[in-house]
Amino acid sequence: MWWPPALIALLGLFGLGANPVLISLGVRFAGQAPTLGSALTVSAFNLGTAVGSWAAGLALASPWGATGPAAVGTGIAALTLIPTIAIALIQRRRPAARIRAATA
Repeated sequence: MWWPPALIALLGLFGLGANPVLISLGVRFAGQAPTLGSALTVSAFNLGTAVGSWAAGLALASPWGATGPAAVGTGIAALTLIPTIAIALIQRRRPAARIRAATA
């Protein structure tokens, strides 16, 4: 079976590819404390891994069985849309505010 290693490779490429970008954003916005920004970002990743693993373990032991962890992962992925959409809406409004301020 060739597809499990291929899926694991794709997970590594796409699932973990955002980490360096997010760490660099944490360092950039940390101001005078870039080490603290990096440490907090990595700590947040570790906390997310621990909480996600715990929730998936509970789901695995539930009546859902083997489909439980996939359901937990889907729910967590859906929850990431909330801050993503909020950031997109904030960024969308900012240029309009700048244009209004410049023309006033």
